[in-house]
Amino acid sequence: MACRSPSSHIRTDLKYLNRDLSPNVTAVTVDDDIFRWEATLIGPVNTPYEGGVFKLRLSFPPDYARSPPKVVLITRICHPNVSDRGGIYLKVLRTDCWIPLPIVMLFKGLVEKLIEPEVNNEEQTIEYLANLYKFDRRRFEAMAREMTNQYAGRGN
Repeated sequence: MACRSPSSHIRTDLKYLNRDLSPNVTAVTVDDDIFRWEATLIGPVNTPYEGGVFKLRLSFPPDYARSPPKVVLITRICHPNVSDRGGIYLKVLRTDCWIPLPIVMLFKGLVEKLIEPEVNNEEQTIEYLANLYKFDRRRFEAMAREMTNQYAGRGN
C-alpha cells in the first residue's frame, strides 16, 4: 500500500474541514499553495471570546503528516496559552508530541483551549494571564472580552 503524499493529506484535511464539521472554523489556501493556509475561528459561545473572529496562519512542513504544521494566531487575544506574537501553546503542536491527526481535530483542540485554558503547565502558559485566570476569573474574562471586542470584532 503506497503512502499518501503530504499534499494529498493536506488537501483531504482542507476538504474535510470546510465540508462541515466545525461551523466555527473555515480555511483557505494562500496563493493556491496547499502548504499555506489562512483560517478563521469563531469564538465559542459562553466564553469571553464569543463571536470574535480570530484569524490564524498555518504552514505545513514538506514532511507533513510526520511533522506538525506551524500555527500562528494573527488576531491579538488575551489568553494564557497564546503568546503576544501569536504562538499557540498546544501540546499536540510540539514536534515531540505530534501524532498525525486530521486538522479538524487540531482546530477542535484550539476551540477547547478557548473554552478551558491550560493554566497548570508553566512551560505552556503566559504566567500572569494564567494566574489571573486562576485567581481572578472575573477580571481575566473582562480583559479577554475587551480584547476580543477590540481586535476580533466582526468589523476588524
